[in-house]
Amino acid sequence: MTGPDPARCPPEAARYFRDYAAGRFDDFAQLGFIYPVAEARLAEDGSALFVGRAGADGIEFADRAGESSIWAFYPIEAEWRRVAPDIETLERDWMSRVLKV
Repeated sequence: MTGPDPARCPPEAARYFRDYAAGRFDDFAQLGFIYPVAEARLAEDGSALFVGRAGADGIEFADRAGESSIWAFYPIEAEWRRVAPDIETLERDWMSRVLKV
């Protein structure tokens, strides 16, 4: 496994490394919305592990240190928004088209 060292990542990312290391691909959208570990990246300051993308406007999903939820980072606004309580819900809501970003 390449990619970020789990020991340097926020503890909240443990589920990602354990259950989502292969990533998730949405056939309908033709998008890998949850990154495989090799594509995940740790923020320079270690405050967030970017684990996926929305496919538009550079929006990425992340586990943030000290937060038990999955957040979307909107780079144009430089803003964080909570999108799911956990990565399982992110996957379920994305695939059922409930999640809006």
